[in-house]
Amino acid sequence: MQERDTKQLVLTVFKKAYSNDLSIAEASKRAGVAANTGSTWIKVLTAEGILEESRKVGNAKMYRLRRR
Repeated sequence: MQERDTKQLVLTVFKKAYSNDLSIAEASKRAGVAANTGSTWIKVLTAEGILEESRKVGNAKMYRLRRR
């Protein structure tokens, strides 16, 4: 699988869950990728302004599609 495909998979998970936030573990699971891979792409999408960190639950950071 190419990097662009993996990034798109992770983004699609957040689009389907729109208005809900997801942890890195949950988003990775839904995308079918390892947590490390999901974490990397979530950080990239956050840096690009597509996702935003919404809150923390214990040690888990929650992310959601950024509202525009």
